[in-house]
Amino acid sequence: MARTFRDGTLGRFLFTGKAPLLRRGFRHNNEEKGRWAMTRVSNLKARAALLVVALLATLLVLALSACGGAGGQEEQAKARSLPLYPTEKPLRPGEYHSVKFKPALSFKVGKGWSNTAEELSDFIELGYEGQTGFITFANVKEVFKPGTTNVVEAPKDLVGWLQHHPYLKTSKPEPVTLGGVRGEQLEVLVDHLPKDPNGYCGSDCLDIAPLSNDEAYFREVNKRRVIVFEDVEGDTVMIWFAAPPDEFDEFAPEAQKVIDSVKWSGS
Repeated sequence: MARTFRDGTLGRFLFTGKAPLLRRGFRHNNEEKGRWAMTRVSNLKARAALLVVALLATLLVLALSACGGAGGQEEQAKARSLPLYPTEKPLRPGEYHSVKFKPALSFKVGKGWSNTAEELSDFIELGYEGQTGFITFANVKEVFKPGTTNVVEAPKDLVGWLQHHPYLKTSKPEPVTLGGVRGEQLEVLVDHLPKDPNGYCGSDCLDIAPLSNDEAYFREVNKRRVIVFEDVEGDTVMIWFAAPPDEFDEFAPEAQKVIDSVKWSGS
């Protein structure tokens, strides 16, 4: 018996030599799917490339902005020169260094501070918000003999001199360290004035120390905190802040922030 093949696609292919229509359709669909898949992959690759380029561009912009911001912050962080003369506008918050004052120092101020007097080699004065209070830096080489305008050499123990001054009332000194330099801090009030005041500052204050073209004095009405450093590069520096009694407690923390930020150039 002659061999026969079961009627089907394979049998027709063997006898006719042509691929069955169903088979050709299957191959055609696969080719279309293949081309569509390749197109989709190409599109995905193109989109991925665009995303990478966009991401790199964004990172570059951020990096440049960060560099610019860091540069601006670094510029702000640099200490500015303290203006030599009083200015109409308050100082910009930040760090300032002395120009004339010796020994050289720097300090930081927040909002509301102004330089209220000419900076001298032995004197700096800062005022706070409408002159409600003041900070004074003085290089003390001489003092006024109590109750007179006679000038004598500043004592080595300036804290002891303040404690024994007949017209002053002081608290017990406390040790402090500022910018790596040791000193002493005490509260100082004008207890009373001479019966016949004949000082340079007037009738409501007490002359303390002569300066290069000015003088340091204490007003009778004010409360004040005085810090004395008897050896800052060989000089005696006295820093104090003062305000009326009803404003002192509110002013003191702001003044203390400035003083705590003091740095000596040689320390």
